[in-house]
Amino acid sequence: MLLSACGGGGTTQQTSQSKSGGDLSVGLASDVVTLDPLKSTALVDRQVMLNIYDTLVRVDAQNNIQPDLATSWTQPNPKEFDFTLRTDVKFQDGTPFNADAVVFNINRILSTPSSPRYSELSTVKGVTAVDPSHVRFSLKKPFSPLLATLTDRSGMILSPTAVRKLGANLSNAPTGVGSGPFMFGDWVKSDHLTIKRNPHYWQKDAQGTALPYLNSVKYRPITNESVEYSNLQTGTIQAADTVGANNVAAAKSNSSLTYKQMPGLSFYGIMLNTKAAPFDNVNVRQAVAWGINREEIVSGVLKGLGTVSQGPIPPSSWAYDKSFAPYSYSVDKAKAALSKSGKSSISFTLSISSGSPAVAQQAQFIQSELQPAGITVNIKQEPFATLLSDTSSHNFSAALLGWSGRPDPDGNVYSYFHTGGGNNDMQYSNPQVDKLLEDARATSDQKQRTTDYQQAEQQIMQDMPYVFIYHGIAIQATTTKVQNFTILPTTIMNFSNVYLSQ
Repeated sequence: MLLSACGGGGTTQQTSQSKSGGDLSVGLASDVVTLDPLKSTALVDRQVMLNIYDTLVRVDAQNNIQPDLATSWTQPNPKEFDFTLRTDVKFQDGTPFNADAVVFNINRILSTPSSPRYSELSTVKGVTAVDPSHVRFSLKKPFSPLLATLTDRSGMILSPTAVRKLGANLSNAPTGVGSGPFMFGDWVKSDHLTIKRNPHYWQKDAQGTALPYLNSVKYRPITNESVEYSNLQTGTIQAADTVGANNVAAAKSNSSLTYKQMPGLSFYGIMLNTKAAPFDNVNVRQAVAWGINREEIVSGVLKGLGTVSQGPIPPSSWAYDKSFAPYSYSVDKAKAALSKSGKSSISFTLSISSGSPAVAQQAQFIQSELQPAGITVNIKQEPFATLLSDTSSHNFSAALLGWSGRPDPDGNVYSYFHTGGGNNDMQYSNPQVDKLLEDARATSDQKQRTTDYQQAEQQIMQDMPYVFIYHGIAIQATTTKVQNFTILPTTIMNFSNVYLSQ
């Protein structure tokens, strides 16, 4: 995986003592929705949660699984995973992290079928505490993506005491809940969310100095990409979760900024409600797929910062099929598919998140591209949190939404396209796809898994519950004062080792 870095930001030699301190201000593309991993479906939530909650295991910049709260693991047989846990960790409320805490958090998921996490761990039969520092996952059948799944929200371990105490307040004010490098501070919605240094964090740097270095991180929601970049230029924020395509060239050449990018794991496109007209007809869905000019969107809107997508598996994945390209832009084929549905024209409402010129421009491209095929698009802008609420309650026709991606292809496919999957707001169901995705989970043979995912992808693209447009890239942009900041293909901004140069 190639990493390109542009601009300033060379490594600054500092002692651990001089690294300590400082308050970081960070721009987010939208406001956080919830801080309860059981409920979350948004990338912006993960940006905060993965700095306050530790996970059992984590993923590094090369997509490799590394220890976190679990120091090691073994698989005594195909249906069991045993984890050895850290014994020097306390939650921010002072209670100990142990096997019982892991059992509590996993059971919280397994007992909540409405949670997006439920399908992620649907193969887990149960979890038991062997002793305070060892926990066993028992599986219904072999489950090869388990470790990758536990690097994210399904693997976040929260204080059982704090979760019980907070109740519904966990979503908005998770005080004392995590064991991560930062603790929840305050949240004024639509203005800022602050996390502050955890003085009892368990991890230390190579010199034995306690992490994190920063005193606090303040996240500011800025939905307009150009405004976010302007704030970065002026130093109002020191880090941005994204850079709009129109500003990338300027960011690369700005000597006061550090710009990095690498291939991502994401996909972006249009989610279609397959249980409501007009998209309850597969031919209508295929007509939209034929009628969108993906190359024009990638070049015109994204300025080449992305690759044309023909399915949920990105080019950075080992399961990617570079020869698979079932749809190209064709007004004639779009018209033919529409005619096959018994209609010569249709109209639908495309819901998009408000406040982003780039998202609005993409919707306008889609609108103009589909018009010659007899497809009228009515664009509806709404706040990001409302858009997520509407799609999860199936109160939509079509929605322009993406997925930030996961290191194992299961994380990009199963929850979206398996019947009842946690992110399957399209209400898509195909028994053949279900079986392929289940088979892919049940084997550790990567060659066989690749075959299963590629066959599933072919069927998904024929059924077209989601119109794939492009795969994104991971971008990191900061002022040059921000040091020791690792870019990850997951696009998560981890601030545990970051410091500000003097």
